[in-house]
Amino acid sequence: MKKVWIFIGINLLVVILILVGISIWYKGFKADKKETAAVVKKIDDDYVIFDNKVNEFSNLRNDFYSKKENLYYENLANEASYWNSFKISYEKAIKDLESSAGYLKEHCNVTYGDIGARTKCTNFKVNYEAAQNYYLTDVHVYNDLIDGYDKWNLVNGSIYPAISKLDKVTYKDYIDYDEDGECFGKEEGA
Repeated sequence: MKKVWIFIGINLLVVILILVGISIWYKGFKADKKETAAVVKKIDDDYVIFDNKVNEFSNLRNDFYSKKENLYYENLANEASYWNSFKISYEKAIKDLESSAGYLKEHCNVTYGDIGARTKCTNFKVNYEAAQNYYLTDVHVYNDLIDGYDKWNLVNGSIYPAISKLDKVTYKDYIDYDEDGECFGKEEGA
């Protein structure tokens, strides 16, 4: 009889341990699910902000290239204050884009079960890489333009105002942020 009670006690103890283990696992699962839902929500919210910053950057970039099409050194000389303001605005746009990307950079290195978060993270990586690399390409194009202007100004006796060059403010070299083996936005030959 004593063996039966020992057997029942051991089985009861095993069942209790299993139930406690399941309970602990379930509480952890619920907490993780709640935490993941909060991260997904924040990704959704921050992606909207990031996307707006990408659009602002893109609009400035489009303005630059549309104005550059018919730009001559005489125009640069007459519009030096505009181009110096453009430089400040363009650098601010890439800095704003960078600051809006912080949370996404930190949390988009995980594959989420939520299709919306997964899509936003994929889009974020592609757009982030493109914006940063386009900016570096534009630094080369803009600074080459200013170098030509400076030479022209020197030949003409340096009577025209100076125009500031763009700085590499976030990255010094092209990036492959989405790790696909290609630096999207990198100029050919750079």
